[in-house]
Amino acid sequence: MKYQKGVGLMEVIVAMLLLGVAVLGFALLQYKSLGMGEQALRKIEAVNIARNLSERMYFNRSGTYKGVSSTDTTKCLNAYCTANDFALKDIADVTQLAKNKNMTIAILSCPDTKNLRNCIYVAWDETKASQSNSDPAACTEADKFKYKSGARCVVVEAF
Repeated sequence: MKYQKGVGLMEVIVAMLLLGVAVLGFALLQYKSLGMGEQALRKIEAVNIARNLSERMYFNRSGTYKGVSSTDTTKCLNAYCTANDFALKDIADVTQLAKNKNMTIAILSCPDTKNLRNCIYVAWDETKASQSNSDPAACTEADKFKYKSGARCVVVEAF
């Protein structure tokens, strides 16, 4: 009777198949982590943009920020600026900063709050910086604060 010495062809094929599946799984994990890292970077950038505008709103409390357009007003470069002129300039600056990063920004009333605070919405990709119960591309629900499924946005409560 002869006994087999070494490894048979079937064992080698099974081992190679397992190794191939493991390498493929590892490659998929790396690919997924790249996408998640990119989304984490976008969130950090969005929070920084919202924080920037929030700090500007804090220091210029008498300016009107909600409901104004983002057009740049250069009259704020002279010595006779009103608080609203500064607010317009702040919004124009931060909107341009967001646009440079392919993001949109909006200042809306915070939903479901009693203190009448403003919320700064910063959105990217297909998500809109808005509140809506019917629009699936909106960032949050309109009547209560709840992020939409798959929304790519950040909301910061401000003054």
